[in-house]
Amino acid sequence: MCNEEKSKKQKAKCFLCLKKPKFDYNNLILYRGKKSFIIMNRYPYNAGHLMIAPYRHIGEVEKCNLKEYNEMFGLMQKSIRVLKTTMKPDGFNVGINLGYVAGAGVPGHLHIHVIPRWICR
Repeated sequence: MCNEEKSKKQKAKCFLCLKKPKFDYNNLILYRGKKSFIIMNRYPYNAGHLMIAPYRHIGEVEKCNLKEYNEMFGLMQKSIRVLKTTMKPDGFNVGINLGYVAGAGVPGHLHIHVIPRWICR
């Protein structure tokens, strides 16, 4: 199978690419921007675990255009503000896993994790 065929097959299986607006509730999409969106993690590390992803199926930060990059980081800020207000976490883990070896569960579709954390008292 050539690389182009593999890429099309991987994209067809990508849960971040299969989002249709009329199914946002079922797909756990919380917010849609022009270039990216906020989605709840179906298998969260803990409560409030969100992800921000571009609509385009790209796997590398350097392939983001400036509008995608700016909107993704703006949505990260928005997510943190909302989580601070609603869930009152003590801190956050924010990260991007780039490539399979780095822990990316979906290495072909860039996404930012926003994970609220609490101090155990």
